[in-house]
Amino acid sequence: MKRLASVALSIFSVFAIISSASAATPQAVQSNVTAQATVTKLVIEEDIPYNFYPYDYAPIWVTAHFSDGTSKLVSNEVNVTDEQACEYIKQPKTAYAMVKATRSTGNDVGWFTVEYGGVEKTLYFSVE
Repeated sequence: MKRLASVALSIFSVFAIISSASAATPQAVQSNVTAQATVTKLVIEEDIPYNFYPYDYAPIWVTAHFSDGTSKLVSNEVNVTDEQACEYIKQPKTAYAMVKATRSTGNDVGWFTVEYGGVEKTLYFSVE
């Protein structure tokens, strides 16, 4: 009887050790932290007519492409760093911005440069 009690106690001890060891086993943790995506390029789409005269307007769409493969329309969030023969006009209630031809430059070239997330892009066009 003592031998049976001793065997039972030994088996119980083994199960206790195994269960405490499995409780202490580290589990994989899923992190909700994601790395910040950076801007890789800007794409400017425009609907500027071939004959673009002073005081004419045309819509502009600027899309930022990110390192994680996503993209976002940022026409009204860009910083305008340079304008020549035009005015870049943000339209906060729309998905696009507008460019207004202000005057001919003499060489009939206008442009604007926008910056977003450290990336710059320039669009050139003719002004009659």
